[in-house]
Amino acid sequence: METEMVRNEQQKATSQKEYIEILGDTVVPVRILSAIVISICLSIGGYFLGKSIFPKFAEAKMVGSYSLLLGILGSVIGLIICANLFKPSRILTEEETSSEGLEEILLSMQVDPKAEYDLIKDDPITRKEMEELGILETFKRSGGRTE
Repeated sequence: METEMVRNEQQKATSQKEYIEILGDTVVPVRILSAIVISICLSIGGYFLGKSIFPKFAEAKMVGSYSLLLGILGSVIGLIICANLFKPSRILTEEETSSEGLEEILLSMQVDPKAEYDLIKDDPITRKEMEELGILETFKRSGGRTE
């Protein structure tokens, strides 16, 4: 009972978050800014740490290269930390697509289902891939409907 209440509160909190789109992905602004700050701090921190420790035991001409490698290592560590801190908060649901649904999707994309099916049936590679995925019949029904 208590866990169900907590889960409902988490879902409400998640649904109230405002998302923005960056490079085709939807993210929470606070999380992306936090990830950027963490990554920058670790990258630049690693670089300047290398600039201060490598001159003590490395050749002078190699200090910049070693420092850069330490900065890259900081970026990788930042990536690992951010991946563990910021788990995906979206819930994706899948549903079976009917021929009506597929036709609606194609029409919303301003694509003629019949013309697309004609292209698919003439291309043996695409046709085989769609048969393997099990969507050729659905596509055929959708494409044949608008004759």
